This record gives sequence, C-alpha cells and structure tokens, in this order.
Amino acid sequence: MWRFRRGVSFFTVYRWSKSIDDVSTYGSGGTVVAQDPFDLSAERGLSSFDQRHSLDATFILTSPFGGGPAAVHMEGLSRRLLEDWTLGGGMALHSGTPLTAQVRGNRSDTGGTGVVGSGRADASGMPVDAGSGFFNREAFTVPPSGRYGNAGRNTIPGPDLFSLNLEFGRSFPLWSDRRSAEFRVEANNPLNSVSFSGFGTTVNASDYGRPTAAASMRKVTAQLRFRF
Repeated sequence: MWRFRRGVSFFTVYRWSKSIDDVSTYGSGGTVVAQDPFDLSAERGLSSFDQRHSLDATFILTSPFGGGPAAVHMEGLSRRLLEDWTLGGGMALHSGTPLTAQVRGNRSDTGGTGVVGSGRADASGMPVDAGSGFFNREAFTVPPSGRYGNAGRNTIPGPDLFSLNLEFGRSFPLWSDRRSAEFRVEANNPLNSVSFSGFGTTVNASDYGRPTAAASMRKVTAQLRFRF
C-alpha cells in the first residue's frame, strides 16, 4: 500500500491459495452429488472455487496543477481548468478456477434408471495442457458403457481472468460552496480484452473444448451531475 503522496495513491494485494475437498457444492435438497456413492475417495480433488493466484490493485492519480506544496503552480483560468482532476481505477488478475471433464448421459447406469448423473470422462493419459487449444481435447475420452470414468475432479485448469476499470473526472464549484457540477467518465474493460469465463468440458457434446461464456466487453459511460 502506498499512502496518498504527491497526488498518487495505490493499494495492491496478492494472494496465493490452494483448496482441496471432495465436494464443493450441494445439489437440490442438500444432496451431495458424487459420481460413485460407494467410492467417495474418488471425489477428492481441487475445489471448484480453487484460485491459485490472485492479484488486485487500485490507484488514484490527481492533477499536478494547483496551489498545493507539491503541485505545479499555475494561476488564473489555466489553473481553474486543470486542477482537481482525478484518475482512478482498479485491476484484477486471477487464476482460473478448475473444470471437470464430464460425459453426457449415465454411462455407468449402475441402478438401471437411465437418469443422467454426474459421470466423469476417462483420462487418456495425455497431458491436459498440451496442444494448441484451451486445453488438450485428447486428454479425455468417453468411458466404456457400464463403468465410471476414471478422470479426477477439476483436473482442467480454468482460463485466467483479467479486468480493468477506470474513472476520470472532477467537480466544478458554481456560485457558492453548496452548488457544484460534477463531470465523470467511467470505463469498464477499456482495453476491450476478452476474458473467457467458461468452456465446454463434456466430451461427447458439440461444444467440447470451446469457450461458452466470456466476461463483459468494453463499456464507457459519461455523467454530468448538478449538486445543490
């Protein structure tokens, strides 16, 4: 953390963490969803919310023009137009949360019900992070009928997430201290960078290995507010 000095202030937090469990969420009615209820040890893996690296930063920059001791001294109209402007924002860079390779339908059907369960894919033995895609599609296959898949929970590294937000503006006094006009511009994702937030991980589905969701794209808004 850097305290406000010479018109600059910023705050940065980095976190490293790792979480392992055998279930991260609960199904409807409070029922734990497991692939094989008689082999709960096979459910042990990274938590669905595991996020290895997390970096968050915020900053504030104020105009160097004005009458303060560290300011660039100006007088008259130029000073009135250039002083008190503020640029602030926040940045976040997070590791992705892990994903699980699944299969469509109840391949094991041990109960003979035909109900779609939480079946996982088979691990082929190939590295998950090889190839040119978001992950190696050949690392998982459909298990044979009548057997549970042997791939572990959350063995696919999720996509990293990046976000940047900026805010620029100032307040102009009008006639008296009780009245002012405030001008502000806010930009969400000003770089218009794409951060994927989901991928198809069902081996026998048409969207397998493809991105299925993304964070919001660039959005810029301007505000002019009169205070009295």
